[in-house]
Amino acid sequence: MKHKPKLIIITGRPGSGKTILSKELGKLLYLPVVSRDEIKEGYVNTFNMKHDKLPEDTNGIVTGIFFKNIEFLLSSNVSVIAEAAFQHNVWEPEVTKCQKWANIFVIICEIDAETSASRHLKRGIAEPRREFYHGDKRVAHFKETGIILPAGAYKPPSIDVPTLQVSTLDGYNPELEKIREQIVSSLDASSSPAERIV
Repeated sequence: MKHKPKLIIITGRPGSGKTILSKELGKLLYLPVVSRDEIKEGYVNTFNMKHDKLPEDTNGIVTGIFFKNIEFLLSSNVSVIAEAAFQHNVWEPEVTKCQKWANIFVIICEIDAETSASRHLKRGIAEPRREFYHGDKRVAHFKETGIILPAGAYKPPSIDVPTLQVSTLDGYNPELEKIREQIVSSLDASSSPAERIV
């Protein structure tokens, strides 16, 4: 098929700036954003029950819904931005599956582990209701001990599709317009082989 829908994946550590970047790019590219966290919030809202009172497999159920939504949109010729903090082992099989429907571009939000943990904590403190929907061990630990839990290991997706690393430490590097240009030039070159953009 000559015109494939576009799938732009925005990922990175918790607290790396994925959500804001995905919304900014959604506006710039005129694309809907599918956020795994927002789907989780909608799911929890249905039951009106705190995150940790729901069944143990809730996160797995929500992740399945997230990917089913993306597959449905792509197979219906809707281009989309997908935002989630998954690591390589979760993204890889799903991206491979989506390649039959879409041209794919991955953005990895780059930030050091210490800053991401600090940002994640600040967001949790600023949005206390967030704990109801997601649980937040970092906030609970900080309130109890005054110590910021370190960020865990993170293995970003490494897949044979165009990929751009974006530093989110101080604004965006490259800047938003340059990111938009790279996405457009990469995905609009319909039949060219995938190149890794660094």
